[in-house]
Formats: sequence, C-alpha cells, structure tokens
Amino acid sequence: MSAPDQSAPPDMKHPRRETVVFVINSLTGGGAERVMSTLLQSSRRWANRYDLHLMLLDREPDAYTLPPWITLHRLDSRFSLLRALWFCLPLFRSLRPVVCLSFLTRANLVTTAAARLLGFRAIISERVNPSSHHRRTLGGKLARFATRLVYPLADHVICPSAGVMRDLVENFAAKPAKTSVIANPIDINGITQQAAVPSAVVHPSPYIVTVGRLVENKNIELLLAALKRARTTLDLIIIGEGPLRGELEQQVLFTDLGGRVHFTGFLENPYPLVKAARLFVLPSNAEGFPNALLEAMALGVPVVATNCRSGPSEILDDREAPIIEQPYEGRYGMLVPVGDEKALAGAIDAMTQSTTHAAYSSAAVSGAARFAALPVVERYWEIIETEMRKSVGHQQENSRPITRRESP
Repeated sequence: MSAPDQSAPPDMKHPRRETVVFVINSLTGGGAERVMSTLLQSSRRWANRYDLHLMLLDREPDAYTLPPWITLHRLDSRFSLLRALWFCLPLFRSLRPVVCLSFLTRANLVTTAAARLLGFRAIISERVNPSSHHRRTLGGKLARFATRLVYPLADHVICPSAGVMRDLVENFAAKPAKTSVIANPIDINGITQQAAVPSAVVHPSPYIVTVGRLVENKNIELLLAALKRARTTLDLIIIGEGPLRGELEQQVLFTDLGGRVHFTGFLENPYPLVKAARLFVLPSNAEGFPNALLEAMALGVPVVATNCRSGPSEILDDREAPIIEQPYEGRYGMLVPVGDEKALAGAIDAMTQSTTHAAYSSAAVSGAARFAALPVVERYWEIIETEMRKSVGHQQENSRPITRRESP
C-alpha cells in the first residue's frame, strides 16, 4: 500500500494547539462534499484557535476548493473500508486530534473505530436516510449491519434532518441524547454571485431544471414520466452525472420527449442555469437533506419535490409533512407523493401558472434564508467544542494522582 500524502505538514515551530480533524471520502461533486466545503470555508474564526485538518479517504478529483487554514491529507483507500482504516490509524496517531468530525458512512465507520482505539472524541454525520439508502443487496445489508453496530459507539451523531435522526434512533440504535439535527448550511451570497456568471451551457428560457447524481434514488425516470404526462411544453434540463446517464438518455430517445430533454453532465457552476429556470423539480425516492433544492430556492426558483422520508418537507413546510396522497402546498414549495407521476405532473402544471409561480418564487427566497451558513456552522462548532471540553475533562481526570484528595 502506498503511503498517504500531505499537502502541508503540521507546523512544529509553534506551540501545539488542540487539533480537530475532519474526514470525508473525497471532495468530488456531491451534496455532502459541498456541505463539508462550506463548513470549512466558514470556519476561519475557529482556525485561529485550533489546528484544523481534513482527511480525504480516496484519490478523486476535487469539485470544491479549500481555504488556506486547512491542512489536507489525501489517502488512497480505493473505496475500501479496511484500507481506509489501515491508512487512517497512523495518521490519527501522528495528528493526535481531540475531536474528529466525519461525513458519510464509510468515513463515519473508520472515524468511530479509530476513536475507540486511540481515545479521541468521534462526531459523525449521517447524510442520508440509511433505511432508504442502503439497498437490499449483500453490500447494502453489510452496510446496515455495520451502521447498527458502530454508530452507537460514536460520541455524537449529527443528522441533516429530523427524518434521518428518527431513522437512526428507531432502526440503527442511535442514542437520542447523543443525536442532534443540524440542517445543511447554504452560502447564499456565494451562490448569488456564482449565478451572475455567464453559464457554460446556454439554453433558451423557459425550462424546468433538476440537479443531482444520476442514480436510482434520484428517480429521474419519474420526472421524465411526469413531464410526458403534464400539459406543459417546457423543456427539461438535467444537471448531473452518474451511472444511469446512458440508460436515461436511451429512455428519452424512445419517447416523444426527444427534443425537450437535455443532459449537461456535472457542472462546476450550475447556478446560472438554475436561476434562469422556470421551475426546479426534485423527484427523489430518498434524501437526507437535498442541497440542490435549497440552492434553487435561494435563487428565487419555485420548487416541487417528492415528500420522501427526510428533508424536503422540513425545507418546504417547517416540519415533517404527513404521508400525502396528492399534491400538498407547503409554505415554501409544493410536495407530491413519492413515485406518483400523475401528482408530479399536476404539480408541475400548477407551479407554472403565473399566480402560483410568483407566490412561490417569493416564498422560496425567504424559505432559503432560514439556512444561512454562519448560524449553521456555529451550531456545528458548538457540538465540536462541547466534545472537546468533555475530552479535556476526561484527560485531566485520568491524569490526577490517585493519592491526591480534592479540597471540599
């Protein structure tokens, strides 16, 4: 196995400060990766207090940039849990973190195991609804088993939505007292600035847009079926890359949607194209907390989303919506039942009507403002520093001489 590389070694000339390590599989394009990038970009205040490090488990192209106050360690685990643990253990020993915060299942498993072996505090963040995300294959069953076995050993679990938290508590033995909900942060100013840049993809308005990795859970097939059923003649732009792209393109060719559906692949800056859309649609079977939905709202684009287990209803209606059997008008956007192409088609047609469109365009902006980056990042750091205090207190307790008596 090749050794990990470090973009910048720790500075040994200065007195050692407490170390906080962040861990994620990679910074390739994705919602969890975007949240990690936003969290680190917004942590300058804490970089003045602590040594901040980011550990990437895999060698993949970076879709997001890092601030200069982060020391980067890029490993080569090749998507293997055991290789990741093999590489992480000596690096953790060298860095001696007080607390580690990880995102995504494999990084969470590695971080928790290393924390139990080496004695630092492990905060993990599950970014998806595990019951929906882990498929009924052998690999999915193993992931479920590992999650149920290891997650309860973490010192704290952060969830992006109440739906994810409920799933972890009810089905994966997470402890409610050690579990918190923190919505994903959104850099509204940054998104607005990027949206003002001319797009690499030019398409005449108006059109419907969706953004996401082209995988089964995103259910782009449902959106295609709904578009075929709907009365609207708007085009559809699909922003994203994934293993199902070829299959979806073939599906479009064999329908009468051929000239109306356009695949852009992954775009480093999708925001100009999103901002110009008439409507954003999220047709997913399952989500943790859909960043793309929230980003479209920040740009004033009306949104329609499936009411999947966690995320959309909390964004669009301030709560977990009940099971619905028809389109539901939330406070900030419209929800439809999961997998219901007729309901989705009806919601698309309703949202393109002038009065409804104007009302939800205004509501979307105010809805997105609830998730501004800095308050969310501050909440992350509240938990990190709470765990740091617990760790320091534990170390001091263990370092006291056995014979010493405390004064009353």
